[in-house]
Amino acid sequence: LKRKLNIKSKNKIFFEDISYNRISFIQRSIKKFNPKSCKYLEIGVFQNAVFDTIYLSEKNKFGVDPVSGGNYRMTSDEFFKKNKDFFDVIFIDGLHEYIQCQKDCINALNFLKPSGIILIHDLVPQNADEEFVPQRSKTWTGDVWKVAVELSQSKDIDFVIANIDHGVGILKKRKNYKYKILKKLKHKRFNAFYNYYYKKLPIVSSEQAMLFIDKW
Repeated sequence: LKRKLNIKSKNKIFFEDISYNRISFIQRSIKKFNPKSCKYLEIGVFQNAVFDTIYLSEKNKFGVDPVSGGNYRMTSDEFFKKNKDFFDVIFIDGLHEYIQCQKDCINALNFLKPSGIILIHDLVPQNADEEFVPQRSKTWTGDVWKVAVELSQSKDIDFVIANIDHGVGILKKRKNYKYKILKKLKHKRFNAFYNYYYKKLPIVSSEQAMLFIDKW
């Protein structure tokens, strides 16, 4: 089932009408690993809505946010500069701006274990207000959809977007992966996303996304 979103724009984006959200896919990813040794990193913790649902030992949970929540009070750039750990599951939900999300994704790939999984929130904006940078609406995805476009064209990175909860990206890297930066995206806006890039993204159902996680 699909439901039409209540948006101001004449363009309509549809999400799957199901109770799953980003936490469902994070938990599914964590279950693939040994709970005693699984290391989890969350970029952008805010009020711990996701972080507190992760039932791992405190030493294996890393929550990074410069303002609130988590257990590392710093920017993601500062964290990655100092970090020496490698992670099984990484969830990126930090600053919803293209360049910062791009840096977070590239850094996360560098510190992801070979069998690890990265999840990224807010890859599908509903309308121009949600996508606008700087933030001007309560619900804000920003322009991190551009990272989704780059991931979909990168080498040896397996990537899908679950069609729920503003788009939940799930990716895995292969041995010789290479993230592809597309400079032409920098000044693109929602109309370009909706009219051209959206239909080219690897958007899948929740069931397909779960299978994607399980088969790795």
